[in-house]
Amino acid sequence: MAELPFDPEAVRRGMIPAHIYNDEEVFRLERERLFNRAWIFVGHVSEVPQPGDYVVRQVLDDSFIISRGEDGEVRALFNMCLHRGMQVCRAEMGNASHFRCPYHGWSYRNDGRLVGLPFHKDAYGGEAGFRRKGQTLLPAPSLDTYNGLIFISLDPDAPPLVDYLGDFAFYLDYYTKQSPSGIELSGPQRWRIKANWKIGAENFAGDMYHTPQTHTSVVEIGLFREPKAEKRKDGNTYWAGNGGGTTYKLPPGTLEERLRYVGYPESVIEGMKRSWTADQLDVVGRDGFMVSAASLFPNMSLVHNWPRVEDSEDVLPFISIRTWQPISAGETEVLSWFAVDAEAPEEFKALSYKAYLMCFGSTGMFEQDDVENWVSLTHTAGGAMARRLLLNSRMGLLEDGAATTPALTKEQFAGPGEAHVGYGEYNQRHMLNRWSDYLARPSAPVASVRVGEAPVGATSNETEAVTA
Repeated sequence: MAELPFDPEAVRRGMIPAHIYNDEEVFRLERERLFNRAWIFVGHVSEVPQPGDYVVRQVLDDSFIISRGEDGEVRALFNMCLHRGMQVCRAEMGNASHFRCPYHGWSYRNDGRLVGLPFHKDAYGGEAGFRRKGQTLLPAPSLDTYNGLIFISLDPDAPPLVDYLGDFAFYLDYYTKQSPSGIELSGPQRWRIKANWKIGAENFAGDMYHTPQTHTSVVEIGLFREPKAEKRKDGNTYWAGNGGGTTYKLPPGTLEERLRYVGYPESVIEGMKRSWTADQLDVVGRDGFMVSAASLFPNMSLVHNWPRVEDSEDVLPFISIRTWQPISAGETEVLSWFAVDAEAPEEFKALSYKAYLMCFGSTGMFEQDDVENWVSLTHTAGGAMARRLLLNSRMGLLEDGAATTPALTKEQFAGPGEAHVGYGEYNQRHMLNRWSDYLARPSAPVASVRVGEAPVGATSNETEAVTA
């Protein structure tokens, strides 16, 4: 196996080679060994509610049409014509029964089936020259959903999505299943930043330490009830399955009182009580923790917060989902959706959206604070000196590797995984350890798909099955 462009053992110790945040060889390995294997979030079923609805989404350089066919099934179709490789669909969203390639006019149903091939008989001699029957746009090798969230993997042997999520699904429910009807999404907003994709994913996964420094101003202007940004250390960081995040510590009270403190109306609270398990309710009602930011490895993040949006003491909670879409070693495209309980009152939905725009999105106050740091970090990581530096990411660990604070017990925190109160970089280490493991494992070769031909060595019966 070729030597990695960083020391994986240093990563495991929490000593991070600074150049991994802006290194082309590292990015090449991420493209080949990580994004070709992991489950990647690409959208939500509420974005394609009707037959014919579609959105176009990327996994690095690969474009996919996320389409709901006339049969009601959601598919992810590789956005490349089977003939000469032109993009079949160039609009970002819409509704269509068919997609027609603008180059030579080949057309496909919204379930991917090839149905139109100009001059089929004259150009190819009909089926004898090109087997049109049974040809479809190339589907994503693996597709699955969780609470309406659509994930794809470029690995045909990817583990089941539910196994990939593991115990993080317990926490994902807080953001995506506040009632039996789930959530609905608006967006995404989309913009680019001159920063490495890993920085944002790590930050959302568990960086409570930056809040008192980077985001002091949003507390000082009264955007939140808490008088100091240092209140973040009273919450915990948790890691479970393939993701982790942070929580706030809520003031004493019952489940209902604590959810009202966050700003939820009674109808939404009742939906939560119907949708969450006893342990999920206990995290909030018994233990007094409410989820905040989180990340699912590798590049999906979530936010839950509750700022003031009017000139009063009232707060409004909002939920946002985003992906950190790598463009290069030093540039990332951010896709950010607003999410809200589908059963919530319309007035609440409107105010929650206002809260989201104020805090996050391309013009949000938190967003501006963060990006200034991330751009500077990425620029500095691209220089020669960064290759000599191992960054210390051992916060929360003693010299012998023991945690500075013990993990919470089940009696203190009803959620799965490992949770620690206070500042620590437990989650950043978990993410980078997974990242290192993926990059250390070479990719297996993939089989080619033959367009318009019977498989090599196929019998006449097998040929009939292919063209049926």
